[in-house]
Parts: sequence; C-alpha cells; structure tokens
Amino acid sequence: MKRARKLRPHSTGILAIATALTLILGGCGDSSSSGGGGGATTENVAFVITTDFTSGSYSTIDLTTDTASNDLPTENGIVESDNAGTHYNDRIYIINRFLADNITVLEKSDPGVAINQFSTGNGTNPYALAFNSDTEAYVCLFASNDLLVVDPTDDTDPILQRIDLSDFMAAGDSDGAVEAAAMVKVNDYLFVALQRLNNFAVENDALLVVIDTTTHEIVDVDDTTPAVDAITLTGRNPQFVDYNADLGKIIVSETGAYFDTSDGGIETVDPVSWEAEGFLVTEDTLGGDLGAVALVDDTVGYAVIGGFGDNSVVAFDVAAGTKTADVVAVTGFIPSLAIDAQDRLLVPDRTPTAPGVRIFETSTHTEVTTAPIDVGLPPNVILVY
Repeated sequence: MKRARKLRPHSTGILAIATALTLILGGCGDSSSSGGGGGATTENVAFVITTDFTSGSYSTIDLTTDTASNDLPTENGIVESDNAGTHYNDRIYIINRFLADNITVLEKSDPGVAINQFSTGNGTNPYALAFNSDTEAYVCLFASNDLLVVDPTDDTDPILQRIDLSDFMAAGDSDGAVEAAAMVKVNDYLFVALQRLNNFAVENDALLVVIDTTTHEIVDVDDTTPAVDAITLTGRNPQFVDYNADLGKIIVSETGAYFDTSDGGIETVDPVSWEAEGFLVTEDTLGGDLGAVALVDDTVGYAVIGGFGDNSVVAFDVAAGTKTADVVAVTGFIPSLAIDAQDRLLVPDRTPTAPGVRIFETSTHTEVTTAPIDVGLPPNVILVY
C-alpha cells in the first residue's frame, strides 16, 4: 500500500509580488535542466506544474490525444505557488521554492498523493535537482551557499552531505549568496550554474562549478592557478542549463542584465574539456532578453525572448547561429519550454485571459493546438515522460 506523507501547511500567505519576482529574477522554469528531467521518456505524458502566484497545482496532458486531466493534487501542501520540478525514473519531484523550502515526491503512476516531502531548510529557496540514483541527488539552493546531497526516499534525515560553494562568492557581493540557479549532470560530473548576483544586480561573471559525483568534491578546472577554479561563462545571469547529446555539449541560457540585449546569448560548454565556448546565438540576433531554451536536435532550437514584458518564442539554427522563425507571441510570461517524444514544442502560455499549453510542430514551426490546452491554473513548468 502506498504510504502518504504528512505535508507542511499550505503557504497561503506568500505575497504575489515577491513570488513573481522570485520566479522571474531567479530563472523560473524547470530545475534539473532546461528541458526538465531524467529517466526514460516512455509514457507520452506531459506533467504540467501550474501557479497563479498565490496557489499552485498540477495537471497532466496525454500527448497522444492532447487532452488534459486537471488539478490532480489530493491535498494542500503538495505544490506551492513558487514552484519548479523535474522527474527521474518512476518519480516526479516538485520543488517548492520561496518561503516553502521543500521538495515533494510523487509517483508517476499515481501523482495525486505525495509519498514523501522533505525540507531543505528554512529560507534556503531550493532551485534545482539532479540525480545520481533514486537514493542520491543534489539540490542547489538560491539563498544558501550549500549544495545539498540528499536521499529523496528518506523521510527522517534526507540530507547526506553539504558541499560549500561560498569560495565562489564574487568580490564585493553584499547579499551573501552565490545564487546557484540550475544544474545538469553529464556522466560523472555535475555542473552547477552560479548567477553571482549582488542583491539582484547583474554585475559579476557567472560560473559553472564542476562537482565529481563519485566523491562529491569540487573539481579544479584550471590547475595552473593556486585557487580552485570553476568555468567562467561568456555571459552573465545564467537561467537554464541542459545537456544536448546530439551536440555533445552543455547548453546555457545567459540573460545578462534585463533590458539590455547586447550582453546575453545561448552558450555551449564542453563537458569534457570544461571550457566555455562562447555564444551559439546572441540576444541581439534573437531579438530580446533571453529566457528558456529548448533544442530539438543539433540543428533546430527554440528560445523565449522578452524578459519582463510580453514574451515570444523564436526558432534558431543551432549551427549557423541565426534566427529562423517567429513562432508565437503572447501577452504575458513564458516560463519554460519542453520537447515531447514526437519532437513537438510545448509552450506554457500564461496569457491572463486564456492560459494553457500550446503545441507546435518543430518541422514547420506551426501550431497543432487550436486553442491553449486548459490545465487549470496558468502553466509554469512542463515535464515530459
């Protein structure tokens, strides 16, 4: 029999403005990577985590019929208003962020009931999960300099180890945090993106810290200096990190300063040589402040542009570094992107009057859905499995 967990009280007092700022400034969207997950993609399901900045919920979409089952949580506290998520093997992990500070574990086969929930510590603001196994994972914290090693199956003492990232604090940074915002694991190494903001000001170089997942130790990527070095990215304020197997590269979405399209772009990082390779395509080329990114393969990619304003999705040629199509524009925020098993693009459209998930054929950039698929609250993160 499935054992349900007693959940923390639902955080109805979270301020909408504070939540919205956390979602946007911190790089809302999926956590383990920009595409959202681990484990096999076999069931042709989209798990959609939703929020109206006051409460949270989730729904599923059958991607064979493109029909939704809405608002599946059976109790409060499973998902909060500031949320992200990922999946690994047969489980879904909902990351409850600002003022909630916990991770809820669900089973894909029956996601209505939480089978575990554990705290990452008050005020830590967990941002991303990456996995070694079902019983060993990493949690990066936006408001703490500890990278947690956890056992998500442990309901009493899940934190196995803390890895201190404070040595990577930028000089003159007065907020006390390195702002670990995203992660991706490639083979035996974990790559942790540090925004290194200064009270949300984008003024410091961003880093990818490399962790040896066999030892949980920080790797020095440059042994010619006395310090333990991380990879310095070309742009600042990294938002999304993913690994593309077709390219054999890590993909990093780097927004830079908002309202400035001269300083951001989509960068590749070599996970073997540990070298940042520069922008595949720049914000200027794409036409706006950069958000979420999703690659179909080593030739076709999509990016969200628009920053704090109304958002658009554009297509780009990965090899040429050129914009190839304007896909869709919405009145509102597009917090993430996902690619399904049919190589279709899934877009969470948060247009206030008609929010929902829209689906596009990537061969032609044309919309499959005649109207956004209603998933209850406005969609935030899409996990495909």
